Amino acid sequence: MKHELTETIIPTKNDVIVIGSGFAGLAAAIECKINGGNVIVLEKMKAIGGNSIISDGGIAAPDTPEQHLSGIIDSADKMFEDIMISAEGLNDPSITRIVCDHALEAYMWSKEELNVNYLPRVDIFGGHSVPRCYTPHPLSGSTMILKMKEKCEALGIKIYTGISVESFIKNDKDHVIGIMVDTNYSLDSKHNKITQQLMASQGIIVATGGFAADANFINKHNPNHTTTSQTTNKKTTSAEVLEACMDISAATINLDQIQWMPWSTNDETGYGNGGLFGDYIVSSYGILIDTKTGKRFVNELDNRKIVTNKILETINVIGIADAQAVEKAAWDLNIALKKGVIKSHPSLDHLSKHYEIPLDNLQNTINDYNQMVLDKHDITYEKTIESWMSPLETAPFYSMRINPKTHYSLGGLVIDGDTHVLDDHGQIIQGLYAAGEVTGLTHGANRLGSCSVTECLVMGRIAGKKVLETSDRQ
Repeated sequence: MKHELTETIIPTKNDVIVIGSGFAGLAAAIECKINGGNVIVLEKMKAIGGNSIISDGGIAAPDTPEQHLSGIIDSADKMFEDIMISAEGLNDPSITRIVCDHALEAYMWSKEELNVNYLPRVDIFGGHSVPRCYTPHPLSGSTMILKMKEKCEALGIKIYTGISVESFIKNDKDHVIGIMVDTNYSLDSKHNKITQQLMASQGIIVATGGFAADANFINKHNPNHTTTSQTTNKKTTSAEVLEACMDISAATINLDQIQWMPWSTNDETGYGNGGLFGDYIVSSYGILIDTKTGKRFVNELDNRKIVTNKILETINVIGIADAQAVEKAAWDLNIALKKGVIKSHPSLDHLSKHYEIPLDNLQNTINDYNQMVLDKHDITYEKTIESWMSPLETAPFYSMRINPKTHYSLGGLVIDGDTHVLDDHGQIIQGLYAAGEVTGLTHGANRLGSCSVTECLVMGRIAGKKVLETSDRQ
């Protein structure tokens, strides 16, 4: 899928420049344009979307019409409490509060303004106390990105691809007024740079995403990080714009905090196809098994940090689900099955022989789990058993090797509630704003599933409005 949108001439004078064309960047640009701003979007790669476009695109929100229809009692307060538990004290509660308080609005905006379609159900992922997650249809971040692209085109917002940011420009008042860019960016380090100066009279919004694929940057800030792990991110997910912000004294926090995706597999590279089987099917409808013992070892719906740590301790782990689980989750396994990432088994005996699991132990584990599903109470690991979950008893049974991968950078720029970037002394850097994964205050030690898109839309839209409230700095 190509999205080559580069214009031949980039305007050198603008009201607002947005760096990054993922969820946060496009939300900021759309909101800015709707509120009267002259805004352009810059994207490093030749295609828009960044990691957003390869994500599952799910969004979390409380107190929704879908929850009301399903009898699910939820609130912004409850969502806030769940994130606070997961954050382990490493987040800024005031920023988390903003995201939770505006989550419903962001979700409805995606439906009503962007016309994003969602599956007719409410999902639950690890760390959420109730189902509050919504899955796009088709199941991909590209579903929302393409709707945002259409909105940008309708509003006349230009997106320039193949543009990398080299540095920020300040005036004599120490206000950010522009950027130096390479308009001929290439992954080839020997490419011919074409440097240009772009000015922004109102401000610059940094929405460049995270750095979970930038091993050098990660190891610089967390020498103990496991360097042999794979990543779900595009290989271009790097920290150069974050570092450019740091060069002008932008404050950062939690740069050592990296989230792993527990539901991945090393039988494929990158995000792949298997991760959705793990995240959407195994976590809710299935179980994780230690192949050495044939037993469960964790609450599959605990938060990602806890599940990841347990998997890394256990080492030899598979995820198991049955045909009924796959049908209820409404996810097509064909690609992953053809790739050999997911295996299909006509019986548990076949599955146990494939992985050399003690059959009696495996059968006992599944029998015990099935009874707890029927009882709606997991007495072993306290997994939340929802009404739609069913016993694992319908062949074929599906399995996948489970290997966590680096997935999300929890740290980043320090911002205030209006998305101003702050400096090392806690003062606003005039003219510089940030939203999305490039910031580091919302999630703390762990991010709950589907909350990234929520944060991107909430904070991106705030940035798009707030950037227009400042006076001209040229």
